[in-house]
Amino acid sequence: MSFEVFTQRWAQAWADELRASADYRSAALKWEGSLLLEMEADPDDGVAEDRAVFLDLWHGDCRGARIPDDEDRDEARYVIRAGARQWRQVLAGEVEPITGLMSGQLELARGSLARLVPYVKASKELLAAATRIGSHFPGEEAAAAAVPRPAAAEPPPAATGGRRLRTTSPRGLDHDLPPMSLWHKAKRFGIWDPQGIDFGQDRRDWQALTPLERDVLLHLASLFQAGEEAVTVDLLPLIMVIAREGRLEEEMYLTSFLWEEAKHVELFRRFLDEVAEDRSDLTRYHGPSYRALFYETLPGALERLHEDPSPRAQAEASVTYNMIVEGVLAETGYHAYYSILARNSLMPGMQQGVSYLKSDESRHLAYGVFLLSRLVAEHGEAVWQVIERRMNALLPVALDLIREMFDRYDEMPFALRLEDFTDFATAQFRRRFERIERARRQTLDEVCRRPPEETLEPTPAG
Repeated sequence: MSFEVFTQRWAQAWADELRASADYRSAALKWEGSLLLEMEADPDDGVAEDRAVFLDLWHGDCRGARIPDDEDRDEARYVIRAGARQWRQVLAGEVEPITGLMSGQLELARGSLARLVPYVKASKELLAAATRIGSHFPGEEAAAAAVPRPAAAEPPPAATGGRRLRTTSPRGLDHDLPPMSLWHKAKRFGIWDPQGIDFGQDRRDWQALTPLERDVLLHLASLFQAGEEAVTVDLLPLIMVIAREGRLEEEMYLTSFLWEEAKHVELFRRFLDEVAEDRSDLTRYHGPSYRALFYETLPGALERLHEDPSPRAQAEASVTYNMIVEGVLAETGYHAYYSILARNSLMPGMQQGVSYLKSDESRHLAYGVFLLSRLVAEHGEAVWQVIERRMNALLPVALDLIREMFDRYDEMPFALRLEDFTDFATAQFRRRFERIERARRQTLDEVCRRPPEETLEPTPAG
């Protein structure tokens, strides 16, 4: 049987499915508060008027589901609003609800986004229950049931051909390409030596910290240390794909990219050895989400390029590496260092090192935005859909990783608040998401002639 979405029968079927779901009950055990979902009218999509359903959710139970009255609308703790097209994507499993809120695809009209972040798994189970009941939108045949995920196209065959030596041909080097601009910036601003940073005052500041403050800084350094090593090791397959495609200007820039990642590994190891003086097994700080992303997802996406260099595989690798690991997590980590060190006038050496890292990473992110935009402009909607699905899938993991760090401590020192960091991470994600989406309306020439997105001058790590 199939139910038309945002109707009483559909809401009741959803509630029945939630009550029967042990997975939802477990994931939402700490959830409190009713949820109002609103679908805005869209005559072009067959939805002639606004619709809404009210879910009375409480500690893993759905106590009721119905078309809301005025009292329900007043009492709903969370109100999520979107058009019919966005709700189609949500019910097809293409957009996670919390990720959709963070990317701007769904609107949180009431409630705190930061309070929703810990319930990523609960939102997945809530959605899974909705997809298990047959659903169709107005105007569709009831037999359509749940909206299926679009089938992935077969990747195109890998490029072949003989060797091409570009710089002795009439073409030479194209200095107007964004990667060449990044290459020139790297030569000017990337020449810094981790061994040249003075950690003398940092050691004195470290000794004056409380044990809890030291543990938080050690935790943060451990995440960066392992992360920088992972991205250094995992970048090579992407460089090889770019080189095989004959994109010399991009390959030239990527040589500086890899070199800078290696310096970041050295910087954090110096901090651990000479300031924290810690050679213990720091993997104790790596929680399940961190391990899932850095131990499995990141290397898996990049190593896949050895066998599958298709545009879709490149897009998945770049989203994982540039947009999530660098664009969400690394930048949020720099924000943490700024919140701890600069605001408290601590560890000038590490402040200097992090400012260098931030400058380097701005170029890395600019290249990631360029690469994904180029892939969209070259290959169209098929690649854009891969990018959108990948970002929607990985953003909850990244936000869970941030939450894992806060969950370790009953009280955070340095006045750190989870909400500040989830808000910062969400803003960074949304900005890059919108920048790449713009390429859907641009030609390849427009993408390749625009300046890099990011500010490239060295800046404080704030």
